[in-house]
Amino acid sequence: MKTKFNGFLTLLLALIVQISFAQEKTVSGTVSDSSGSLPGVSVLIKGTSKGVETDFDGKYTLKAKSGAVLVYRYLGYKTSEKTIGASSIINVTLVEGGEVLDEIVVTSLGIKRNAKELTYAATTLKSDEVTQTKSFNVATAMVGKVAGLQINTTNNGVNPSTRVVLRGNRSLLGNNEALIVIDGFPSSRDALDRISPNDITNISVLKGAGAAALYGSEATNGVVLITTKVGSGKLSVEYAGSITIENAAYLPEVQNEFGVGGFPDGTLYPLENVAWGPRYDGRLVDASETLDDGSVWQVPFSPIEDNHKNFFETGITTRHGVTVSGGDDAGSILLSLDQTNTTGIVPKDKYNRTNFRLKATRKYDKLTVGGNLSMFRSHSNVVGEGGRQGRPLYWNIINTPLHLPMEELKNWQTGEFTRNETSYFAFYENPYFIVDTQREKLDITEFNILTNVDYKFNDWLKASLNVGFTSSGQTNKREFGALDYSFELANTYARMDPYGASTADGSFNSSRFNSDFLLQFEKQVSQDFNLKAILGQNTRITSSKQIAISGGDLIIPDFYNVSTRTGDLAGSEATTNYRRVSFYTELTLGYKDYLFLNATGRNDQSSTLPKDDNSFFYYGAGMSFVASSAFPSIVSDKGLSFLKGTLSYTETGNDPGLYQTQGIFFAPDNFPYGSTAGLSQSSQVPAPGLRPEITKSIDAGIEFRMFNNRFSGELAGYKTNSIDQIIPVNISSASGATSARVNVGEVENLGIELNLMGTILRSENFSWDMGVNWSAMKSEVISLDDGVDELDLGGFADAQIIAKVGESYPQIRTTSYLKDDQGRIVVGADGDPIQDSQNQIQGKTTPDYTIGLNTTIKYKNFSLYAVADYRTGHVFYNGLVDALEFTGLSKHSATAGRQPFVFPNSSYADGSGGYIANTDRLTSGGGNAFWTAYNEVKENYVTDATTLKLREVSLSYTFGKDVLEKVGVSNLVLNFYGRNLITLRPKDNVYTDPEFNFTTGNAVGVGTQSQTAPTRQFGMGINVTF
Repeated sequence: MKTKFNGFLTLLLALIVQISFAQEKTVSGTVSDSSGSLPGVSVLIKGTSKGVETDFDGKYTLKAKSGAVLVYRYLGYKTSEKTIGASSIINVTLVEGGEVLDEIVVTSLGIKRNAKELTYAATTLKSDEVTQTKSFNVATAMVGKVAGLQINTTNNGVNPSTRVVLRGNRSLLGNNEALIVIDGFPSSRDALDRISPNDITNISVLKGAGAAALYGSEATNGVVLITTKVGSGKLSVEYAGSITIENAAYLPEVQNEFGVGGFPDGTLYPLENVAWGPRYDGRLVDASETLDDGSVWQVPFSPIEDNHKNFFETGITTRHGVTVSGGDDAGSILLSLDQTNTTGIVPKDKYNRTNFRLKATRKYDKLTVGGNLSMFRSHSNVVGEGGRQGRPLYWNIINTPLHLPMEELKNWQTGEFTRNETSYFAFYENPYFIVDTQREKLDITEFNILTNVDYKFNDWLKASLNVGFTSSGQTNKREFGALDYSFELANTYARMDPYGASTADGSFNSSRFNSDFLLQFEKQVSQDFNLKAILGQNTRITSSKQIAISGGDLIIPDFYNVSTRTGDLAGSEATTNYRRVSFYTELTLGYKDYLFLNATGRNDQSSTLPKDDNSFFYYGAGMSFVASSAFPSIVSDKGLSFLKGTLSYTETGNDPGLYQTQGIFFAPDNFPYGSTAGLSQSSQVPAPGLRPEITKSIDAGIEFRMFNNRFSGELAGYKTNSIDQIIPVNISSASGATSARVNVGEVENLGIELNLMGTILRSENFSWDMGVNWSAMKSEVISLDDGVDELDLGGFADAQIIAKVGESYPQIRTTSYLKDDQGRIVVGADGDPIQDSQNQIQGKTTPDYTIGLNTTIKYKNFSLYAVADYRTGHVFYNGLVDALEFTGLSKHSATAGRQPFVFPNSSYADGSGGYIANTDRLTSGGGNAFWTAYNEVKENYVTDATTLKLREVSLSYTFGKDVLEKVGVSNLVLNFYGRNLITLRPKDNVYTDPEFNFTTGNAVGVGTQSQTAPTRQFGMGINVTF
């Protein structure tokens, strides 16, 4: 490996050395129309990718050779070309009403296609659309900007994980996330969270299986194609810097009427951790144990405003990025370095990361060689789930009474009344103790090496070899501090038992190799027909190795090393290997540049399938018809400018997970007994006859533009049926196993997507553009195995995420109340609601539809950009309310003043088979006993997940040429921005953000105490080009 790496570096250095820039001249000018100057006009050197855009005054400057042709393009205007002569000033006036620009889209395998050839839906995001508000996570920067794209985060920490799904879930138990491809290299899902946004030129989102048949089974769920920047023009240096501050936006609403105590009669117990006591009345109460000398800490028995919120700090993220780039017709080079440092809202939480990229190309006549080396390194140090109960930190925070000043609890080591020996915390740990002693540290290093070689035999035949390799290494350290006491008081209200320190170490190393060899054919076979063909071979090899060790009862405090353990050393090791060899082809036949027929085919040989039957074939076909080109008479300046229709059908395969067709063994703890080691066979029998899951997709779409292309839209509809789902079924334990994987079941998705974009106003100094995207999707489980009508996907025993035949997928099912035929909750003779003996479905956990809205307003050198989105038609389980209910802090627990009350929307049996509306039967109580029983029914915590969010706002100012000349730079932009500024929720969701989820798997719609509070960010950024 070292030899290969050194050879690659040598190649890159050779490319750098050989890049030379031809003699150029500086050309400048102004682009305008009949009403004045035009900002944002594309000015390209014909035959190259080198170019610029006009500034807010319509001015441009670039370097080019004499005799070169400049191409001026702007949506809604005729394209103009000018040849560079003796003059260095070229002013251009564009005329409205030109033909639609031939938009270029990066498609499967990184091949660029004219947008009118595409037979499927695709959306392209430009670089500035993911960098406007300086998010260092590309996934979160894409939210609300692509129809049919749903992104969820697992938490709101310093480096949150995300889940990226296009057009809903297709597989019941398999992977449903989109494939991430960077510069043609299929990458791991983590790549989207790790790449620097500053490196990105554009992102093409290829929706559905039809858009990605050539990528194989990983692309069944669509593809997110990221193209990174290349060097062009004279050598330049760009600096991008930003600082972002972050604060907790809101916490769960809590009751602030009643304080600690209450077992069972509401009596005040100052050192209790449950708020079932008397009303707050301002008297002084004990806030610590009483010391042996009689001294005690007392505080007013009054709720402190934002007491829980006061625990959180202001998070700060700084980013510094430098890019050096340049190039000409013969080659290019780009070097970028980006450093991000984050301190979170949780004290002592930190995340640092470094991104590096070196990218170069060189052209030798018919041969073009390119190399792309990138490196990612990160370090995170965050609080872990800890304490005697293994609770997350958030649980400890929201359990702390409202009258106990949170900010005065920091000194748990030596504080007279706040140290462990004397403090209030007798039933669970001080949150600051958890912050200081329970830490999880993670270091990641990842290298990506991509090389590509293109050889153009002639005008119609080209061969390409693209090879990529990723090596990723992770090490993690878990530090679990001890709780001990240096002295004991003579009398205590209660005391937690001490425990020893422990630690755990782990490593995870993985690699991915991918190679594609392509033959690309493109020829005008006659005056009317054009043929494009691709024949390719792909090899994919992945491997991983994971090792974990742990030890407890460490003998040296604060020295977390497993060698200092006193107990047994625990450990595990796991390895995986996967290989797939594929052959594929694509044919595109164009007729008169308005009708395009496309066909794809791929055959995969997968190592996860049985050895004697490891090959499967899938295919696709599509059509694109540009009606506006076929019938020019329908085009007019005041009406239709462009009209295109598409239709496609695709089948894609999804091979099984690792080792599902083979018998495997594992080493359980204490098996067969004590410290004797042994192997146990998996409880799941091998499935040698397992077949790939198959997804059949039908896509149809219409694309139109009107009013000289000032208004445009795309409407797409799709239907997918995923059959031969791979799921486990129960079998007789007499077989020595309990389950087997089989191919059964079908999931159907139906959806519609709409994109609308338009220029509302445009004048010499002002423009207002707006875009809206809307998507609706319904997913249904058509069938499972014979005699099986539901499948458990995850969650908890009393709040499960399931797939149920005949229902939308996924659904949430919880413990529930018994209800009458009018949906009223049935109460008993004691007035208390009766729990149903069966758990009931509460609703689907993915949106029925989503809306995204974006707008850009420009006035002279100012630009205002905003993004909002709306999600509705789904529900969310708020698992963190369990902690609030236990402690008596839930807002609803005080609505009746802790007195008996008539349960809302209830009825009781009339003795004759009917039900009477309840207006007089009071509950048996309104205190701890009642609300503890209420907590057993998780239906109470399933809320409407609808949200309306103002996601991003950015105000930027681009300095004019007069300022740039004074400071000696070629470009200077200053911007102020905010993220997640406003979140509107239904009144029943007083808890958290329903976009959070406890897993990146398929069991979406569950929030837990592991997620911290949602945050709001504000920041300032600067971009300077020298």
